[in-house]
Amino acid sequence: MSLENLTLGSELRTARKAAGYTTAQIAEITRIRESLIKDLESDNFESCGGYAYARLNIRAMAKVINLNSDSLMSKFEEVTGEFDRPMIDLLTENNVTIAKPEGKKISSKTLASIAAGVIAVMVAVPTIGGMFSSKPAAKPSVAKVSSPAQTTTVATAASGVTVVVTGTSGKSWVGIQDSSGAQVFSGSIKAGDSKTFTDSQNLAVTVGNAGAVNLNVNGKDLGTPGLVGEVVHLSFDQNSSSQG
Repeated sequence: MSLENLTLGSELRTARKAAGYTTAQIAEITRIRESLIKDLESDNFESCGGYAYARLNIRAMAKVINLNSDSLMSKFEEVTGEFDRPMIDLLTENNVTIAKPEGKKISSKTLASIAAGVIAVMVAVPTIGGMFSSKPAAKPSVAKVSSPAQTTTVATAASGVTVVVTGTSGKSWVGIQDSSGAQVFSGSIKAGDSKTFTDSQNLAVTVGNAGAVNLNVNGKDLGTPGLVGEVVHLSFDQNSSSQG
């Protein structure tokens, strides 16, 4: 199977083994803790201490095992739903930004001038504000990220399992593994897309940006498996009881 069809973590693990490295050797070369390397290879990015650190660690590993880091970042964005990142983050991630020099000390005379200017602005603002109608800005929604260490077992039918994943909004990344542990699908699902997966025993489903898809298992509508930006790990087994 080509690396394109693997999850990000599976791609890192497969390429590392192909290059003849152990996780301990990668840890020694990159100075990344071995436990974090194992988490990254299991698609667990939260243990790095944040997505910015996860990106840096993935790039460091990619350099050692000769993977295209830009391609890995595309997969990372699909998994985490981080499609719109501030340019400063991208520059910092690629070591392009330069640390700001320490500013000169401001004299008391300058501070006094600034204070006078601030007072003048405060007096002028109410007059200017009355010329325009304004509405309070909506508070941005904050996406929750679940702990990928938790795996939820959800209900299936008595014989075999069929999972239908349908995109409802935005874009989400989905990874599917069958009962043998083989990766049968790894890719993005957009609003309006629908994909069906079957297995005689079990299907392991990982969804990035869980609030953007709807799941149907053996004809039962389970709705969205999580929140926008949330990464969930689900296991659908033929002997499980139905969710909800």
